[in-house]
Amino acid sequence: MLLGFAAVIWVPALWTPYWGDDYMFLHAARLSNLANQPWSEVFWPLQPEVFWRPLSQTAWWRVVEGTMGGNVLTAHAVMLVLHLIAALGVGVLGWAMARVAGWPARWAVAGLSAGLYGVLAVSLLTVHWVAAANSPLLVLFTAVLLASWLAASTATGMARLLLLAVVPCLLVLALLSKESAILMPLLMLMISLFVGVRLRRGEWLTVVVCVVVCAVWLWLRDKATVPPVQQYGYAFGGNLVRNGASFGAWLLNVPREALRMIATDGLFKGALWALLAALPVVLSWTLAVSKGGWRRLQGRQWVLVLAVAVVAYTPYFPLIWNSYEYYAAISAILPAIALARLLQGRRVAVVAAVLMGVSGWLAVAGTRLLDHPGLIGRARWAETSLQQLAGQQLKAPLWVRVADDQRFAAMGVHGLAWRLGVPLEQIHNVDVCPQSVETGTCLEMDAEGQWSHHPVAP
Repeated sequence: MLLGFAAVIWVPALWTPYWGDDYMFLHAARLSNLANQPWSEVFWPLQPEVFWRPLSQTAWWRVVEGTMGGNVLTAHAVMLVLHLIAALGVGVLGWAMARVAGWPARWAVAGLSAGLYGVLAVSLLTVHWVAAANSPLLVLFTAVLLASWLAASTATGMARLLLLAVVPCLLVLALLSKESAILMPLLMLMISLFVGVRLRRGEWLTVVVCVVVCAVWLWLRDKATVPPVQQYGYAFGGNLVRNGASFGAWLLNVPREALRMIATDGLFKGALWALLAALPVVLSWTLAVSKGGWRRLQGRQWVLVLAVAVVAYTPYFPLIWNSYEYYAAISAILPAIALARLLQGRRVAVVAAVLMGVSGWLAVAGTRLLDHPGLIGRARWAETSLQQLAGQQLKAPLWVRVADDQRFAAMGVHGLAWRLGVPLEQIHNVDVCPQSVETGTCLEMDAEGQWSHHPVAP
């Protein structure tokens, strides 16, 4: 049933166009592939970058542009597969936790964990935005790492050594995918406490190795990156309250667009949408804890369900501006497994699964229906605009004047260069189109997103 809901929720995302940062990464990947840039430079850039994510960003986009030929449908299909594999990874972790903690029907817990995670709205951008490949990769590596970590606690001999040895290797892959993997050593200890495992010398040695790996990664990252742009900077003020509220919303399947509507000029519609998305989640948990279901988790485990989620979200609480559902991708793992534990083998499991599927569908399908300034609606606007402009005879260089920078960011100059076949250096974003001193075409976008153009003649 949950697999069916996942198909209904996510398959329509396959037809999402490229948008936003996608075009910037595509352009950079094409230059690298055309220049036959050594793959060693994928993992160590010649120039510092904003984000050092060689696996989920640089290498990923070279594969998208090269192996996939830049085909957007193929790229989104791979993103969907990555999401499903990541959900299966959560199922593997659920199985390992059930085995170590002594829960019955461990395969049922695994299946429910994967299914419940697979329909959560925290993966909305993961499936609709090719640039978000870092999220499913991080979820996959995190889940498999923690599963290996727990499995080692009950293994013996060579199997135990191999399981412990693979943990730092998976940590390296996670760190090369996204920065928040730096919290992994702490999450390992908290998961062990959750299932009641007593650490032996091998586990403590593995933790020390992981801490060293994180320290080396921090040193390398400092050399490979530039200071973050403003929206990714940190502050400790009212933004902590806003981001804390967003964190709670993400765990309740409330879509980002509903929060945007509440914060702007759509209070009633946004609040109603948020309520419709969150209520089934609340009802699912209510059914799960009813009739003594809450006793399936110990008091310590209830505290850790929340504590692990909060710790996993720690890098995002101080962000000055940006806040997206997929920031909570790791935070949502343990609640999904805990809910599976509470529902396993009970009649209410079917009802709860339906409620969770409906909640995910309301959040995701509702987001897809919105026009600009909704994220997916903005992506559709960018695709329509680029198709229209591609059919025009536009003489380079292009002088681009826009009345709404936020809307234009859905394509940017990289999108124009990619789709119109104009060299990037011949596209200029200007406040006023030049007159009498330059040649080319003046492209103007009004506040409603409508384009007009006229030649610029010396």
